Amino acid sequence: MKLKAMRKTLVLSWATLLSIGGLSCFNRIADADSNTTTTQTTFINQYKGDVQKAASKYKLYASVMMAQAATESGWGQSQLTKQANNFFGIKGAFNGQSVAMPTTEYDQNGQIQNTTANFRKYPTAYDSFSDNGNLLRNGITGNPSFYSGTWKENANTYQDAANALTGKYATAPNYGSSLINLIQQYNLSQLFDEDSGGTDNNDSNSSNTNANNDHSSSTSSSKPLETAKYTKSDPNQMVLLSSTFNKYYVYNHVKGTNNKEKRYTFKSLNINRPVWVYLDMKAVKSGAKTNWYRIRFYKNESSKKYWVYSPVLAFPNTFYTKNSGTITVNSKSKSDLYNHVYGSDYLAKSVGKISALKENEKYPVDGEAIVDSGQGELWYRIKFNGKSGWIKSSEIESYTADIVYVKVNLTKKLLSTVKSGYAYNHVPTTTGAKKYTLKKLGITSKSKLDSNMVSYDVNSSGVWYRVVAPKDNKTYWIASSLLK
Repeated sequence: MKLKAMRKTLVLSWATLLSIGGLSCFNRIADADSNTTTTQTTFINQYKGDVQKAASKYKLYASVMMAQAATESGWGQSQLTKQANNFFGIKGAFNGQSVAMPTTEYDQNGQIQNTTANFRKYPTAYDSFSDNGNLLRNGITGNPSFYSGTWKENANTYQDAANALTGKYATAPNYGSSLINLIQQYNLSQLFDEDSGGTDNNDSNSSNTNANNDHSSSTSSSKPLETAKYTKSDPNQMVLLSSTFNKYYVYNHVKGTNNKEKRYTFKSLNINRPVWVYLDMKAVKSGAKTNWYRIRFYKNESSKKYWVYSPVLAFPNTFYTKNSGTITVNSKSKSDLYNHVYGSDYLAKSVGKISALKENEKYPVDGEAIVDSGQGELWYRIKFNGKSGWIKSSEIESYTADIVYVKVNLTKKLLSTVKSGYAYNHVPTTTGAKKYTLKKLGITSKSKLDSNMVSYDVNSSGVWYRVVAPKDNKTYWIASSLLK
């Protein structure tokens, strides 16, 4: 297919994607919520390596490429992406391979018509990202610089690169701004270490923002310093800022432990919404026994680090229980075993490589944990070589029950955005499960729901809570994605 024809396809991609299963990014951004970002987080984690590789190859902004891929593929949920690894709606064939899909296009009179077209079929996701990078770097027939505004040597920031796509890659007048919103919402520029000019302040220049109390020194030499116990962890753990993060200050030291203490507002660091941050250390203050965490906004471990009080961070709920039995592991795994469940508020550090374990060896189990991280995770604590370590269930070859249950004692509520839904008398994938509308059970966003058990469904990777319904005082199971 000629590049000129490709450009026409891309300009029409908004209408095309709607007909082949994609989702408009305008709706995605409006509907996104920190409690319902499972699909988005999975998409970002799964493809960030391929995006970084392709963007680096063609000297483009990886954040923009990721935002485009998410937008054009409906976060990987479009049929075109699922069947053909085509993340950008590009027509034609790739190395002779294509897939026919129903689509909508404009005819010569400007009228929309339904038709079937061939779209490029890629052997891997990376091939799709690389092909898109090649297009942006080499342009179209007769104009190799058509997308030159997206090149890193021409675009000072990812914002400039995203705006350069408006009217060229797509005709939507707010195409660039929608990509920018998505990049900021999911912290993509920081994920790819793309400094947009402002989130990595240092002590010397931050001290000049004192006028609006965005930064102020809180040194107290007359007050005895407090002490804290520090624990290092794996530096690549990530957690989302909580919805109330901006009610707290950010510090260069754990508050009250150093005479050179300085504090900042998130606003002074250009953080105006919950973003993902990296953690590499935990501190427990000796007196108040409060937990503090050292964070950074960039993956680069040499980037600026700050200390925050625990309520600033939205750690996923983790539920522990004892267990027994034995497991075998996937000795080809490149993952680690950890002293704590990875991503929990304890923070975790490696205690060994899974690849160092024997393939057919049966290792004793003495605990398990359900992590309510949106999609959900299941972890087991095993004994190996005289040590204990937590291993994710996906790294296990045996001993994974279909449903795992943990007793709890807590209160849940429906998310305010939930207007309808279902509850079940059993976890839905089990025998005899029946569904009931929330309305029929008298469950609304105002209901306080006592919960006595949480479960993890291995088949669907779903987390469920058993709650008491207000209307009949019986217990029902509700998906974690509907609750807060």
